[in-house]
Amino acid sequence: MDDTLFLISEDDGDRLEVGTVDDIVDAVGGETYVIEYDDKQRTQPWLQTDDNVLEIDVREAMMTLPHTGETVAELIDYDMSTDRYGLPTRTYNFANQLVDILERQGSS
Repeated sequence: MDDTLFLISEDDGDRLEVGTVDDIVDAVGGETYVIEYDDKQRTQPWLQTDDNVLEIDVREAMMTLPHTGETVAELIDYDMSTDRYGLPTRTYNFANQLVDILERQGSS
């Protein structure tokens, strides 16, 4: 699968290329992102886990999470040239933003 992810600007409707889905998955660290919760966080009513661990499908998360105009505005400043990690700079920065969003899930 070598599909490219595009985000749509809320301001003008322009499409912003973020990078290939496979590159984003690689930058996040794999197909599944694991979040571990402490006992206090585990009391959140929406969190249903017996082992204090939530596994998130990275492909599904990047495709279904709402990406705001602010996200697009922040990413537009990065170009698609390859950075030191072998990924486009915009792709790498989007992956970092995605990880930040995932890490905030369930924070108290």
